Amino acid sequence: MRNHHARRLLAAAAALALAPAAASAQVSLSPRGLGMGGADLGLARGAQALFANPANLGLHGNTYWSVAVPQFAAGADFGGLGLGDLKSLMHTRRLTDADRARIMGLIPESGVSSTVDIRVPMLVIQNRRFALGVAYGSVVKQAVGRDIFDLMINGYQDGRTDYSVGNTAGSRASYVDVAAAFGHKLGPVSLGVTGHWLHGRTLVQSRLFEPRYDLEKNDIQAEYREVLAHGGSGYSVDVGAAAEPAKGLVLSAAVANLSSRLTWTQDLDTKSLILDRNSFRASDFQQIWTRLDQSEQRVDPGAVPVTVYETARGLYDGAFLPATLRAGASYTRGATALAASYQGALTTGRLSGQWRRQLGVGAERKVAFTTLRAGFASDLGSARMLTGGITLGPITVGLGRTSGTTAEGAHASGWMGSFGLSTGTTGLMP
Repeated sequence: MRNHHARRLLAAAAALALAPAAASAQVSLSPRGLGMGGADLGLARGAQALFANPANLGLHGNTYWSVAVPQFAAGADFGGLGLGDLKSLMHTRRLTDADRARIMGLIPESGVSSTVDIRVPMLVIQNRRFALGVAYGSVVKQAVGRDIFDLMINGYQDGRTDYSVGNTAGSRASYVDVAAAFGHKLGPVSLGVTGHWLHGRTLVQSRLFEPRYDLEKNDIQAEYREVLAHGGSGYSVDVGAAAEPAKGLVLSAAVANLSSRLTWTQDLDTKSLILDRNSFRASDFQQIWTRLDQSEQRVDPGAVPVTVYETARGLYDGAFLPATLRAGASYTRGATALAASYQGALTTGRLSGQWRRQLGVGAERKVAFTTLRAGFASDLGSARMLTGGITLGPITVGLGRTSGTTAEGAHASGWMGSFGLSTGTTGLMP
């Protein structure tokens, strides 16, 4: 399950870096949730409750059984550069002088950075008050300095010796989450708990080091280095409560990862590549990626190169799931449902989306054999997201448009998408 796109060098790093941190929202684990601005906490039932709030499994109206199979959610934002500019970066030699000047004018002096969040609940099975599922998660964070874009777009300027890599560095992590949940109603309140077994797949940090210059050959050389930890294991526990104080009104709250631990292997691998002036403007990126992959080797603790040491610094810091408070309310009357949810990180774990806080509101309406949704979300700052979605039979699709500003004041925008298949009984639990 390695994220091959995340491993790509330079052009792929630039593609990921088109999203500023301030505009990268937390990807909703269900297309229904995304369609409602992430505000489905009070509405989640059956298979949807497993990764939302286990206490919802004990509520009146929970399905007798349900199954959700491959669901996929991903988000990518674009700061300054648009999709057409991104495509142009793959064919820089075709750009006119005006195109090059326009693209460089869109890139802030500090460069650009991104967070790409991918969530894939592969299978969830629910029966009465129990639910079991497995999901895959990946978080990719990347920054690229402005001079690196200059080298890609304009090429190396003969005799120049003041190029800087700036903040060009990145990290990524991927893991598998096997979860089991139980919810039970005790009087007016339903309580629930979810246990997660976490299998770390890959933890990576990368860095581009300051270049060296060969003025006789009119060349520039910069070392790109990756340090990787393959494998890890851990656990986390979610707890939740939910109640229906009035007909159609549901109040739901949970703390995800209340207790959590993820320990990664201490055995490290490394990859490295020397980039010259031709590499920065290469049109055959597959050849560069292949050379990088072929360079992977085990790190010898007795002879660690300085660049490995510098790249690995902080590799394990925050490499776990953050404790997150979730609270929501929903009101259903007939074919219409209204909902609002809030979630906020309580700890500093970095295996999540970039928004530390998110407030969302949404609505859905059943019309014949379809259900239509719309929603809005905000990080309670400058970032916001408009969403919509539809369910047709077992197919549910959610789509979101994000916008905001970078730390430098540049406009940022992007998209989120989610797709899933699910089915269940029409009969409800008493």
